[in-house]
Amino acid sequence: MPAITLRDILINARQETVQMRHFYIGVEHLFIALLQIQGGLASSILQGQGLTPDYVIEAIRRKAGRGSPQRLWVGIPDTPRAVLVLDIAKEFALEAGRDEAGERDLLRAILEENDNLATRTLRTLGADIAALTEAARVYTPTTEAQPPDLAVSFGAAFDRSEAIEREHLFILRRMFASYPKIRIERRLTGFRKALILVVTPIQADEREAASVVAKIDLADNILDEVQRYEQHVKSALPLQAARLEDPPTAPEVSELAGIKYTLVANSGITPQDLRNRVRDQGLDGLGRLLKQELYARFSKNWWHQNRLFRFQVWMEYDWLLPPILILDAADESESSRNACVLHIPFNRARVKTRLKELEFGDTVILENFVVQRADHHTNVLKLAIGYGDEADKRAYKVDVRGLNLTKGHFYRGEVIERLVGRVWKTRHDILVESALSLQPDFDLRGRWIPSGKSRVLNPLNTYDDLLDRHINGSQSKIHGDLHLGNVLIGPNGSMWLIDFGHTRDGHTLFDWASFEVSILGDAVMPSLDESWDTARLILQYIVALNTRTPISSSDSRIRVAMETIEAIRDIVQECLTDETRWDEYYTALALCALRAITWDTMSLGGRRLMFLLAGLMALEVNYAALVPETLTPSPDEDGPISPGTSTPKTDVIDDLTPDHQSRPDILKRRGIDSWPDDKH
Repeated sequence: MPAITLRDILINARQETVQMRHFYIGVEHLFIALLQIQGGLASSILQGQGLTPDYVIEAIRRKAGRGSPQRLWVGIPDTPRAVLVLDIAKEFALEAGRDEAGERDLLRAILEENDNLATRTLRTLGADIAALTEAARVYTPTTEAQPPDLAVSFGAAFDRSEAIEREHLFILRRMFASYPKIRIERRLTGFRKALILVVTPIQADEREAASVVAKIDLADNILDEVQRYEQHVKSALPLQAARLEDPPTAPEVSELAGIKYTLVANSGITPQDLRNRVRDQGLDGLGRLLKQELYARFSKNWWHQNRLFRFQVWMEYDWLLPPILILDAADESESSRNACVLHIPFNRARVKTRLKELEFGDTVILENFVVQRADHHTNVLKLAIGYGDEADKRAYKVDVRGLNLTKGHFYRGEVIERLVGRVWKTRHDILVESALSLQPDFDLRGRWIPSGKSRVLNPLNTYDDLLDRHINGSQSKIHGDLHLGNVLIGPNGSMWLIDFGHTRDGHTLFDWASFEVSILGDAVMPSLDESWDTARLILQYIVALNTRTPISSSDSRIRVAMETIEAIRDIVQECLTDETRWDEYYTALALCALRAITWDTMSLGGRRLMFLLAGLMALEVNYAALVPETLTPSPDEDGPISPGTSTPKTDVIDDLTPDHQSRPDILKRRGIDSWPDDKH
């Protein structure tokens, strides 16, 4: 490869500063130009610390921000710090007997100056600047892109029908390059598309090292997970926990990257995730393990480190639901006076009204939305109202189709000042389509959904109201994606958490609402059948659990399942901000359940139960607000009637809460002092 001269680098730096609308050359533009050299020195030494050039470039761009479209001066001057760095680079070249500085000289100058935007960004990403500086002095890049010669075998528990793709094998060979052999013991399950494996490395003398969990996903996702682990997890894990001890493997030649979770204090075992454990052994004893192992072990540093947190529900839960809009990109000339303008910051009430009015083909103008991801495979630009770990910044998602993502360069965290599109689908459209795929035996347009002799609210009509609620809750460190596939269990019942891609500070009860959804949808319903009748039967047991009515069933599978859910509810009881206000949990559970109806990875029966569960939880949340006016049906609707009426038809409160007049504990559990009018 011919030597890269300073002149070549400056050309790329000028292109970068024009694209970012800065119109000056700073150290950040010089460093980005170095990272854009395919197989270059900068990208090679960053790869040694588990960082990809694209990931670092996006981080620098976010930190620098895009400039104003109005140019205020002529030419593209160098900043004083850039001048200093260029002078240092020229000195390095002269010391080496060269007249012109090159790639290595400039990289060394940037790293040794060590107080510029590029190095500050690297430090926030966890890079070791001293190690990078030494590597820049001595490292020689190679063009070798072939994976090491690593023998791969498969254990007895591995399902041979699930082939591992060539690209994943390439990453695996890079991850375990220091070993001559590995054995893939089993594949762990998950809701997302990441590949998660239990792998045993084998030494040259055939001695086996401790098994580790290897996760392979898109490089951005993996590197984000490492950042979250460093920020939220590393200092808060108990001794017996899965840990990231090695830097990620992120080859520049692949879009994928990998990380290894080491299962500390339990070497020599091959764990499995709870989903496989439940499939093989059922739910018997799981509730006890959840309380004694998972909750007891992690609660001290996680869920019990909670603090008061008053929030509007959308700020924590809007991101769970489908995008508020899917737009087809349109030209600016197609915008009109009647176009719907969605501007950040916004007034939620006004935006909510405008969104309800939108139909297919309507023009929408987005202003100040932020890029979450530019998906080049599907050619979809994913936007939200902010960028960062916090849930509220991922709210109000909008997907824009049809943009030429290769022509216009979008980076994560970029603020899009203005973008025009036409409505292809709304959030409500997506949810209705998901509900229709459940093959409902009832009318989805109704306010009420039949559930045996009783009814629950139609969640398609209530989720917006749930998002409007204010909750006096608590905030703590949460896993953020707690489900059966992300909890590992060993032969002695010990448990580990893995997959911290969504770990953050958030609503304390979110983890347990997510986990209850996973138990019901991925374990309970698959053990029975997929019918609506069975889903309604399970719902009645959940009603009994809500009201603390004794549970009895001739079906041991249902009885054991409800014992597991009851164990989760015992945990929730300890985490409630106010032990009498269960609406805090029911709100979270309603939205987590509604989210699950869009998952094609969950069984049909599981998604049917989730739809009913979302409706039941919405009803529970609304009990305190139920007044005679809302319970009285219209003349053409057969539905619940006002409490206190002497000739009730189908009173939803009676059906779902038998003998509630003599059960004050039910009222307390639901967070209300008395029934509406205190007459029923």
